[in-house]
Amino acid sequence: MATNSLAELILVLAEKVRALESMRETLEEERRLIIEARVDQLNDNTNRALTLISRLNLLSSRFKALLLSAGEELGLSDSVTLSAVIPAADRQKQPELRELQRKCFTAADAINRLLTMNKGLIRNSLEIIDGSLSLFSRLLGGCETYGAAGRLHNGKAQAGIICREI
Repeated sequence: MATNSLAELILVLAEKVRALESMRETLEEERRLIIEARVDQLNDNTNRALTLISRLNLLSSRFKALLLSAGEELGLSDSVTLSAVIPAADRQKQPELRELQRKCFTAADAINRLLTMNKGLIRNSLEIIDGSLSLFSRLLGGCETYGAAGRLHNGKAQAGIICREI
């Protein structure tokens, strides 16, 4: 039993797979840019990822609506899932739906792994920077300087990050 909602669902699911694959590629590029410390291009890459997130949110909303419609047309309950729709769909559509579902899961897993790796790279970079700043602070030692009230203070010099530079 073919349904109009099911045909649209397949189209939206295929588009979602393409968007997830684009996100995966964007995160792979982000990893490369983090490793190469190319901050200027990293900002552009982040903007591309934000655009993809907006697109994925729209696709997910559309997908949920079509999934409910397809579930109703196939006589399924209100709490319908893609895994429940697949066996109820036409035999000709089932392999395509299973493959699209598999591709979504695969891309989502890859995205999660890349997010974890990129987070680790950034965390490690920040730890290295913190260590360098601590070293500079120890090497610079203490000195007398004027404080905000115009009084002479004796303290250690401190390094800081201003505009992403040391």
